[in-house]
Amino acid sequence: MQQAYQVVRYKAGDTGTFEVLTKKGAALQFREGKLGFSNVLFADEIYTNHSKGERAKEADLLKAFGTSNIEDCAKVVVEKGELQLTAAERREKVNKRKAEMINYIHKYYIDPRTKTPHPVVRIENAFEQMKVNVDPDVPAERQVQEKVLKKLPEILPIKRSEMSGTLSIPTKVIGQAMGTVKKYAQVSGENYSSGAATMQVSIVPGDYDAFMTDLRNVTKGEFTFDVDGQSVATMEEEPGAGAKGGRGRGGKAARGGGGRGGRGRGAK
Repeated sequence: MQQAYQVVRYKAGDTGTFEVLTKKGAALQFREGKLGFSNVLFADEIYTNHSKGERAKEADLLKAFGTSNIEDCAKVVVEKGELQLTAAERREKVNKRKAEMINYIHKYYIDPRTKTPHPVVRIENAFEQMKVNVDPDVPAERQVQEKVLKKLPEILPIKRSEMSGTLSIPTKVIGQAMGTVKKYAQVSGENYSSGAATMQVSIVPGDYDAFMTDLRNVTKGEFTFDVDGQSVATMEEEPGAGAKGGRGRGGKAARGGGGRGGRGRGAK
């Protein structure tokens, strides 16, 4: 028979360990700001060992928390203690951390062959092949460094890098576009003429698709972006949300976030 509560344990230095019983799922919701503390506790007690029914002494509460008020002490335990997760909650935390790890690689690493990010689904498939053991309590970046980067190149070629290139935007839409440029890109050089503004820009690889999509939306497709080092090719853009695609010249980019790159010029 499953327990109707979850245990939160808090070690208070030399004073000892204190336990609080909470309603299932309530402690996480409280920590996320989704639930008031009045709806968290399963029992208004502070235990030193709940399985044996051993309640904390008032003197120990005063020493550990500076008060013997049950609610005040319990709130500290719930906020700072170790929560025993249900199987579903742990699975959710693992999936969330795994997604953070995959998105970290997508954002900061590129395929050196195309100089664009690998699509997220491709990275997910690589994780499955590698059977990555995800710890929900360890930061995503640390786990990527320790568990993924040594083995991933055996499956996917990767390189930590920024994407750089030449962005050209007609003068008539430069006002609408600069907010998007500043949001995603670092501008290292600018040249303005009567017809267009040309900029040397660099972006985080994982921002590429969003950058292209937002630029297409605000300029109605009237811009070109040549990614440095890509071979020149001709491609037909697919219609995007809010703006018709057009023809352009440039290397194909990954479809990861819904955009296609290279040098694109929107059709009127």
